[in-house]
Amino acid sequence: MKNKRFLGTSFLIILLSAAPAWAGHHVWVDFSDFNLEAWSSVNGNSPPKSSDVEAIKRQIIAKMSEDYATFDVTITTSMPANGRYTQVRMLKKVVEGTFGSSGSGCGTGIDSWDTVTVSCLEVYAGTLSTFPEFTGANATTARISNSLSGTASHELGHVLGLYHCRAANDSFTVGCDEFLTPDNSKDLNAPQWHLMASGASWGTTEESKASLDRFFSPHSERRELAGTVQLRNHFAPLANLDETSDQPRADLTYGRLSSPSTMKWYARMSSGSAFGNYAEWSGDGGDAGDIFLTGDVDEDGRADLVYGRIKSSKQVIWYVRLSSGSGFGNYSVWSADAGDAGDIFRLADVDGDGKADLVYGRAINPTTMRWYVRKSNGSSFGSYSIFSYDAGDVGDLFFVANVDKDKKADLVYSRAVASTQVKWFVRRSDAATFGPLETWSEDAGDQGDLMYVADANMDGKADLVYGRVSSSQDVTWYFRGSVGSAFGYPMTWANAGDAGDLFRLGDTTSDGMADLMYGRPTGLVSLTATPNLAAVRWYGRSSLAAAFSSVSTWASDAGDEGDCFP
Repeated sequence: MKNKRFLGTSFLIILLSAAPAWAGHHVWVDFSDFNLEAWSSVNGNSPPKSSDVEAIKRQIIAKMSEDYATFDVTITTSMPANGRYTQVRMLKKVVEGTFGSSGSGCGTGIDSWDTVTVSCLEVYAGTLSTFPEFTGANATTARISNSLSGTASHELGHVLGLYHCRAANDSFTVGCDEFLTPDNSKDLNAPQWHLMASGASWGTTEESKASLDRFFSPHSERRELAGTVQLRNHFAPLANLDETSDQPRADLTYGRLSSPSTMKWYARMSSGSAFGNYAEWSGDGGDAGDIFLTGDVDEDGRADLVYGRIKSSKQVIWYVRLSSGSGFGNYSVWSADAGDAGDIFRLADVDGDGKADLVYGRAINPTTMRWYVRKSNGSSFGSYSIFSYDAGDVGDLFFVANVDKDKKADLVYSRAVASTQVKWFVRRSDAATFGPLETWSEDAGDQGDLMYVADANMDGKADLVYGRVSSSQDVTWYFRGSVGSAFGYPMTWANAGDAGDLFRLGDTTSDGMADLMYGRPTGLVSLTATPNLAAVRWYGRSSLAAAFSSVSTWASDAGDEGDCFP
């Protein structure tokens, strides 16, 4: 694949912050100039049918959603109405020798997502029609969509800050085949199993691009992305699914696409020391590209599955499947229109009634985020109310958590003002608004740290917990406790996990303290090994109120690499 760095004139670029941001990101896959006219036949249809085009579109969204399932990235076919986003232009044209590029059409591209309003990349679908691997009997929607989605995810990786053969402990970038790690041993980012190593010069054949399920390696992409974009649902602790006791245990749930329009959901209950056997909790709960959240919206003590579907730039439909304690029930529409594409969505109890409410922030301009709340009445999300006309900037990290022990979740947000300085703000909820601005820390964390907010010391107030990646196998975790008016002094709580792990907090032991849990895909033990994308091993370190405990294995195999863990 060909990748370009476009040097546009200054008036094309709108700077949003002095320091790089690392907030959630929206990706608009634009199919407005996409068709199959370059092919004489697809799936045996000559000429290709409109149904072939639609099938490819659905599969591209599904495969890209799996590629970026680990990260706080939303894939949509609607142009975001607000905020920063990347446009993926899926084009019908043939560009000789090139499947895609970052930046040639919009004046922005590689490494641009955090400093411009709209970054851009292009995928040249028609180019596939010039290769025998995608023509004749090989011209199937599955093979075509596989290569197009891989190309789009690869180019998106460049926009988000990834490079060819790049990991947290890489000191430079060259072709995968020649790359040596700093200790001069071969890099384990095997050429054929690395999203950013899918260009011809890195040994990936056209047949592989057509037939491999996904070009993704947990041993490479996440090392670098974790220092740029936060992990998915970092803002929400793991939730209790089945217990109604005063101090329940947080469980593990995950969704897996069985088709572009079918997300199956599984759950593993916490025993207090392990995640148990898996059980299917819903055979169909959401589509590829939906926004998945969990929270107790009906005050029965069990977290429910809540998901938003972007129908257009200005419409998001919200569905709820209530937890019965052994499964997610039938869906019901809780709001036919709540929020826009590009909004930031959270689920939290902001009025202290025991029911989680829908909270969403909207970028009005680079330095103005407006916050809306639709309160849960137990069966729907009500009319919106504005909780703050201006709270935060585009690129800030936003949490909604109870930091002052009054049972109402507050708006908490951080801003990277320098690479080694992150400033923290709080606006307390009074059940009707997020109140005056309070600065809770002038400097807590570095740009790129993994940020979490949850009660980790059993005092009823959500604390600041953050992890810092030093190398591929070295993550240091820090704790700053809430004193009700500020986040306190930092304490080192553990060296825990690898840079590519999926980290979450949650009270899995039922002691009132959030524990550190992390999942790691297994496999890929040599340059020629096939990674096992269907096995994620989970580890846990319990909070001891002053540190995280030694590590124990909570599940040897719970989830796949491309699953969504809300």
